[in-house]
Amino acid sequence: MSEFKVIETQEEFDKAIKSRLAQKDRELAEQYKEYLSPEQAEELKADLKKQLDEANDLVAKAKETLAEKDKTVSELEARATKAESDLLKQKVAHANKLPLELAGRLIGTTEEELTKDAESLAALLKPTSTPPLRTSEGGIGGNNTNNGAQYMGLLASLNEQMNK
Repeated sequence: MSEFKVIETQEEFDKAIKSRLAQKDRELAEQYKEYLSPEQAEELKADLKKQLDEANDLVAKAKETLAEKDKTVSELEARATKAESDLLKQKVAHANKLPLELAGRLIGTTEEELTKDAESLAALLKPTSTPPLRTSEGGIGGNNTNNGAQYMGLLASLNEQMNK
């Protein structure tokens, strides 16, 4: 070691302290060189906050897109369900010999319910009585003899013209 020197003035004392503080700063810098400085920590914090904000924006956009897709899927599922229902109603109407215009009026969700309703509707549409063979309102074969006489006169004149 070096020989001890007595410090007699303030300048000598300040010089010795500065030297000792500089040595201590070098030792601390070497010891904590792998740690972040407060400035570096603030920069890192700002960078991470920026990345977090960007990630949150992406998540919000993804949620919006997912909501739109869910809405589209539910609309398409509703259309598919309606189409399947309409097709089933048309199938049941055709099987029960109903006009296809009445297929939409069938009530039910299952094929059995629709078939039951179609059978009852078909029974209502079938004629229950046979039409009359002769009209009672007059005409050629009716009771109105005046019209019959007129038709007989017309036939007679046609026969005369054809025989000429």
